[in-house]
Amino acid sequence: MKTLITLVVALVLLTGNAYSADPGKSTIISTAKNTSVFVLKTEKKYVGATVEIYSSNGDLVTSQNIQKRKMIIDFGSVLQDTYTIRVVKGSDQREYSYIKK
Repeated sequence: MKTLITLVVALVLLTGNAYSADPGKSTIISTAKNTSVFVLKTEKKYVGATVEIYSSNGDLVTSQNIQKRKMIIDFGSVLQDTYTIRVVKGSDQREYSYIKK
């Protein structure tokens, strides 16, 4: 579980995204090809927002604040499950799913 807590630590730029959700919205989530990496890209207004990751049984796995506009979440060393990624800033809340196979 310590590895999962460190998931949200890496903040880098990533190009060549294979998937984008809600491209017209202010928060865009993508996964890089053939990896267990989940890339969160946000508008400037979401810097400082809280990112919470929940397992399928509803347990909070980790929670971190977005410090830059791009955040990488590495699911490479976690168990197979469906995870919910929740971005919360004030009354604005968005949820995304990540399925670890």
